[in-house]
Amino acid sequence: MDKAFLFDMDGVLIDSEPVSIRTAIDYFATKGLRLVPSDFEGHLGAGEEAFFRGPAAAKGWDVDLAEASACFRDHYGSMLARIRIPGTAAKVVRHLRGLGFKTALCSSAPRWKVDLNIQAIGLEERDFDLILSGADVERNKPDGDIYRKAAGGLGLCSADCIVVEDSLNGIAAGLDAGMRVLAVASSHDVATLARAGATWTVSDVGYLLNKDGDVIMDMFNEGRGRRERYGANWIRIPDDLEKTPVDDMLEAAKATRLKAYTPYSHFKVGACVRSAATGRAYTGCNVENSSYGATVCAERNAILHAIAEEGVIGIDCLVVVSDDAPPAPPCALCLQVLAEFTSPDALVILASIDGKRVETSFKALLPNPFIFPSQRT
Repeated sequence: MDKAFLFDMDGVLIDSEPVSIRTAIDYFATKGLRLVPSDFEGHLGAGEEAFFRGPAAAKGWDVDLAEASACFRDHYGSMLARIRIPGTAAKVVRHLRGLGFKTALCSSAPRWKVDLNIQAIGLEERDFDLILSGADVERNKPDGDIYRKAAGGLGLCSADCIVVEDSLNGIAAGLDAGMRVLAVASSHDVATLARAGATWTVSDVGYLLNKDGDVIMDMFNEGRGRRERYGANWIRIPDDLEKTPVDDMLEAAKATRLKAYTPYSHFKVGACVRSAATGRAYTGCNVENSSYGATVCAERNAILHAIAEEGVIGIDCLVVVSDDAPPAPPCALCLQVLAEFTSPDALVILASIDGKRVETSFKALLPNPFIFPSQRT
């Protein structure tokens, strides 16, 4: 079969992150530095150095990495022994091996910790075709080196591997390696994992346990999609996406326009944006305010509607309906807001209620939007 699942350890096969955090908090307490679990967010899954130095640096404190590591190693095992560990993960790995899939363990943790965790979940080294730890790569997650090395070690290409991760750093590493990612919602909610670029999101790794070989093989043949830049954001576009038709968007914008609150200008506008990731359409109308400056245009309301439903979005089509001739385009402020989420090549349709229609592209309306320096490529 020659396809592989590359597993992260902490948060995927074993819920040891709380144990690691508790052990680290106890160490920092001996140094007079009080930390809480939330201080470690953003530093998980990126290796031992990031795990210790990240939270400490945020508090303006430098850590003796060798001392912290030694203390952690002395106490981690006893802490781990106190928790109850379900047997699901071991069953999943053996189930996949039984179906003919290769399995690899790719953890940013030091090898001694990997070995303790493998033993704790009831597995042995021979249950994996390959085991890599943080010491096996120069650049740890979110860099994809560990997953690229795993694929090479298994004699496979990136397309033949699915990464199973729970952390944002881990998802980034899988994507950087050119692989698809099955994200487990143990450290973050499903919406956060999806926004990070996960191909699939599940609540538990046990999802794989009851799937037969044909179903799992379908994962390698489907869900690839592609990632495209929409303004300041990378959006995954599924294969064979069914999109809301433009004519339906026009009708929706017309209907929403009638609900506009315009007691001062009496100029009603309806807008509709389409999500590149889901193909769904979201509408908005203009809402005026007696202060004028607090007025919100239809286009921005449509964007806010879309974000409220999906989170970070990419816009591949915009429809604006007004009672104007020629049909009114978005104002400059709306264009700049749209630039945050919209492809330059996105279709823009400007329409009037009497049927006039102008088609253009977003870049034709705003050829040079302001782009924050970190987003310039």
